Amino acid sequence: MKNNKISSGECNIVGKKLGIIRKRKGINQQTLSVALLEKGIRLSTSSISKIENCTRKVSDIELLAISQILGVSVDDLLNHDNEEMK
Repeated sequence: MKNNKISSGECNIVGKKLGIIRKRKGINQQTLSVALLEKGIRLSTSSISKIENCTRKVSDIELLAISQILGVSVDDLLNHDNEEMK
């Protein structure tokens, strides 16, 4: 069984993956923030930055909306063992 322990002090496991996927798709934090607002979710660029730096928690509703906007599954964001994270 793999050790999926999260580093102490981190508030989420999606942050680093979110940043990688967002950048690969050519979406900046402002564009993501606006797209989230169109879905009724108010998330500032500062909050997105905090999520990506693993210093802010992510609600399930935010996570689902982010995955829809980025065109990936929630599991893709939660899976932090992929090669692209190394």
